[in-house]
This record gives sequence, C-alpha cells and structure tokens, in this order.
Amino acid sequence: MAPRILIAGLWHETNTFSPIATDLAAFRTYQWAEGEDLTSRYAGTNTEIGGMLKGAEAAGFQVVPGLFAGAIPSGTVTRSAFETLAERITDTVRSKQPDGILLALHGAMVADGIPDADATLARRVRDCAPSGVPIVATYDLHANISQSLVDACDLLIGYDTFPHTDMGARGEEAAAHLAAMLATGTRPAKVFRKLAMITVPQMQATAEPPMAAVMARVAQAEAVDGVDVVSVAQGFAYADVDHLGIAVTGYGSDPAAVTREVEAVAAAVEAARKGFLPVLVPVEEAVRVAAEPGIGPVVLVEPADNVGGGAPGDGTAILAEMVRRRVPGTIVIWDPSAVAAARGRQRFAGPVGGRTLPNLHGAPVEAEGMVVFDEAAVRYVRDGAYMTGQQVPMGDVAVVRTDFGLNIVLTGERVMPFDDTHLRRIGIDPAGEPALVAKSGSAWKIAFQAIARRAVVVDTGGVCASLVERLPYTRDAVRRCWPLSDIADRQSLAP
Repeated sequence: MAPRILIAGLWHETNTFSPIATDLAAFRTYQWAEGEDLTSRYAGTNTEIGGMLKGAEAAGFQVVPGLFAGAIPSGTVTRSAFETLAERITDTVRSKQPDGILLALHGAMVADGIPDADATLARRVRDCAPSGVPIVATYDLHANISQSLVDACDLLIGYDTFPHTDMGARGEEAAAHLAAMLATGTRPAKVFRKLAMITVPQMQATAEPPMAAVMARVAQAEAVDGVDVVSVAQGFAYADVDHLGIAVTGYGSDPAAVTREVEAVAAAVEAARKGFLPVLVPVEEAVRVAAEPGIGPVVLVEPADNVGGGAPGDGTAILAEMVRRRVPGTIVIWDPSAVAAARGRQRFAGPVGGRTLPNLHGAPVEAEGMVVFDEAAVRYVRDGAYMTGQQVPMGDVAVVRTDFGLNIVLTGERVMPFDDTHLRRIGIDPAGEPALVAKSGSAWKIAFQAIARRAVVVDTGGVCASLVERLPYTRDAVRRCWPLSDIADRQSLAP
C-alpha cells in the first residue's frame, strides 16, 4: 500500500516593526487552498507545494492534501489567526494519521505571544502525528531558524536562490528525502549552526558577491559523501526576536562529515561579512539619475519600503521627488483610499500614499492626472521565475498618468514587484518606461534587471531600513549581533 503523505503549510514573513497586523483575512486574500483545492491550485506551479506534489507522484505516495495558507509579508500575525490556521492543519493530522508529513514553511513567522511560530506549528504537528512519523519541511532563505524548529523536524531544506526561483525544486527534494526515510526507516544526522549576524535583502542575492561564494561552498558541501543537504538561511532582519540571524543547517548519514561541512559554510559566511554592508544613494541624487535621458528604465530600488519584507508600499519619498522634478516613469503605491477616489473618474486630483507611517515613510503627496486604467478586483498569474503559476490579487487598481508622463499605479492590495506581470496586466510595458520604482530588496531583479540601463538603491526611511542600526530592536540577543555590535566596521568603509 502506498504511503499516505500529508502536504500542508503556513507561510508568512513577519515584520514586527510594521503596524499592519496580519489577520485571517490576509491569508484568505493572498494564498489559501485546502483539501483537493490544494492539489488543483498548486500542481505544476513553481512553488514548494507544487514541488512536493510532483515529488510525491514520483515517489508513489498517496497524497493527503491539507491546508496551505500564505499572507503577503506584513506585521505580526494575530493570535486568533495563527491558532485557527494551526488547528486546521493539526486537525487534519489527527484525523488522517499520515505515514509522513511535508510542510511548506517560511521560517520567519511571528504571532502575538508566539515569537517562533514556525517551530510552534511544527511541534504541534509532531505532537499529534503518529509516533515516529517523519516530518520534512522547506524554508525560505530569509528564515530565522531556531533550534526548536530543527528539533521538531527530521529534515529542513532551505531555498538556494535569491531572488527566489527554486521553490519547486526544494519541494520536490523534500519529497525525495521523505521517501528515503520511509524506505530505510532511518533518519539523517542533523547539525545546526547559528551565527550572530544580521544582513539585509539587497545584499543577499545568491548569484552576486558576497553570497555567490557562500553558495558555491554550499554546493561543495553537498557533494561530500555522507552529506545530503546543507542550507543557509540569511535570516530576516525585520523581526525583533531572540532567534534573529543567519543559520546553517545540515543533514546526512555521516555526522562527522555533516558537522565539518556546516562549520565550513558558516566560516565562509563570517569571512564575507563586510561584503554584506549596503551602499545607498540619497533620494535627490537617485531621482536626478532617473531623469537623465537614455534607452531603458532606471530602476530606483527602495528597500526600506520593501513590500516583500512587510513594509506598507505606500512610502512617498521617491514619489514626492519625482513629482517635484517632473520625472516620467512608473511607481506603484498601495492606497485603497486613493483608488476609491480615482475609480470611475476621467481625472484624479488628491493625496496619494503616506497613509500608514507618514513620519517614517513620508507624508501623502498631492498628485493629479488622467485615469488611464480603472478596474476592480484585478488578479494575475505569475509567469516569471518567481512562484510561476501562482495566482496573485492586486485588488482594485487605478492608474493616474500625470501630464509629464509619471504613471502612479494605485492598488487596493499590496503588490510585491517580483515579476513584471503586475504592470503588463494593467497595460504598462516596463521596458518602455524611463524610470521604474521597485519597492523591493533584491527580488526586483527577476522582473527588471534584464531591461534596466541602471539600478540605484535609494536611501529612504522605512520599516525595512537597510541600515539596521535605524531599527528599534529591543532584544539583547539582537543587539549582540553584527553589525549592531560593531558599527565601527561600517564607519571604516564610509567614503
């Protein structure tokens, strides 16, 4: 009889500095599939669930589909939302009593009163599963991995790419390792190494320095006999939790070899630490560059308002300067109030953005122009390399085009610019724009790097600040992390 394998997951990257609480509705709006809907919605997609389904089919498993729910990165998950979601998953475990479990986690989820929510969920799943049932989980490269999560699972597999493109492959790999455990009745040795380091997304691209060398060392480690999986979690800087920071996890049949290779990868990360310090350009200078004539867009990258890192996406520092200098291009702003004011009209005039944290992300900006796109409940399917096939809601959308050619895209839902489909869906060709504002860390590169004539990382205020000493951390364990523990390193590199 084919092994019965539960596939389920809960995905959220929690920015504890964001005031946007993550409730149950946030999960239902973004990603929610349960039972047979999980299979039909994610089969064939480049997602962890899609990869798990593919791997389960290859292994001859009988899939028991549970709940997978995900919310766009935002503030702390409400306790009621977490308890509801966790209970739906554990209820399925209790009722179905599977032979093995595959979990798609993020690794940086924080709920009210539960700072290590991923580990809490994994432990609850473990406690209600039949004794000895193997659990394999995937995690995001931005996970804040804890010893508790390592203890709760038999094997953890992290993404190898950022911008993320290998989610499906990691899910498929997870299924293959689960199949091996069921076939042999053995569990791999596990090694966990935590590093007191904080790095930020725009310095974590895995194909560029300093991470390229680290990932090359990971590949070398995984080629060693007796070593099955080594993963690096760069951590998620915007969570004020004791287990914040980089982690290396390793698994295999030879404990000594796994330990040696995990330590070598950790040493490679520490050796590269000064390469993780960001370089930023002031807003005025960045917009001046965007105003220079040329072929192809200048991408103004705003990591401090990174929607994919939990920021609101309504920051106005760059918008205000583009309006002041009359610079054409495209900027996406999350502003349900402005959307409502623009829809159904030929022209719009009024305040835009700055609704969430005006003292940090900028005050509302007065804007005026023609309404050139107006549609309710916009959705699209990702067709780029990130989460290919995933359905994405944009909410109500209105595009206001100023008389100097700036497209202000107003959305009812927060949109992560991890593809260019969200712009093409509303009639904007990104390659034809003189400037594009990407509220992102590094993931914008999937969508825009190939067409950009230049990219400028802009220094603005925000809850995803690139200079981590600007963040209001309260935990002593966090303050002991580099570079907070050694700001002199940054000062010594100042021009």
